[in-house]
Amino acid sequence: MALLLVAGGTGAAGRATAREALGRGWQVRSLSRTLPAPTRVLDGVEYVRADVASGSGLAAALDGVEVVIDTLEARRGRALRGYPLAGRRLLDAARGSGVDRAVSVSIMACDQFPLRYYRSKVAKEQVYAAHALPTTVVRCGQFHDLLGSLFERGERFGFLPILPQARLQPIDLSDVARALVDAAEAPAGGFFLTAACGPEVRSMRSLAGAWRTATGSTARVVDLPVPGRAARVLAEGRNLMADAAFGTVTFEQWLARRAVARADPRG
Repeated sequence: MALLLVAGGTGAAGRATAREALGRGWQVRSLSRTLPAPTRVLDGVEYVRADVASGSGLAAALDGVEVVIDTLEARRGRALRGYPLAGRRLLDAARGSGVDRAVSVSIMACDQFPLRYYRSKVAKEQVYAAHALPTTVVRCGQFHDLLGSLFERGERFGFLPILPQARLQPIDLSDVARALVDAAEAPAGGFFLTAACGPEVRSMRSLAGAWRTATGSTARVVDLPVPGRAARVLAEGRNLMADAAFGTVTFEQWLARRAVARADPRG
């Protein structure tokens, strides 16, 4: 079996990707700065510690690896500032270790939004596009889990926050993982930019309504203001791509699975 490394393999997207790769017969190694708790370990995955930001442990983590899938994330502070450089460090180390190709997850329409977080995604995409190692970037729609976290946090304060102009193509992590492993298994050569979104285009208001129905929430749906350029992007649907309707799991199906998982006493 060929060896596939999931960088960020202990995160939500990384765990889903590791599980998908295992199911397809890959030997899977997970790279992260800290090892997961025993309850978070996936059977069949080898877990190693390494720090992409500093380069510590990368050579050992990449030893014998054929393909890298990068699901690493950075949201604020120094990690966000160094996010593109960390991507370059990972690719440089991968090429030096004889890796055949690398795949990275990104965000749909990240080049359309004038926010620092999205700019960091674009900068990392550019690192992948310019690198000598064959690479693919998969831009994905908003994860169901991300929307769920947003609604859950708001619900603690009695409201569900939405962007009134927003129509989204949310995607399940299992579908994200499928798209990433598909890219890892595709013929290598040059740089490819692809997209994977969910099966439905939904207004954020309808997604909040689905949350209320599924959870029994009585929280009010509250419109949040959207600044100028971002409002135009959403109003014009530039964050949507009908041809990228790759996912199969709807938001309601994700909510149903979430309810079953939370009811399971084994966690």
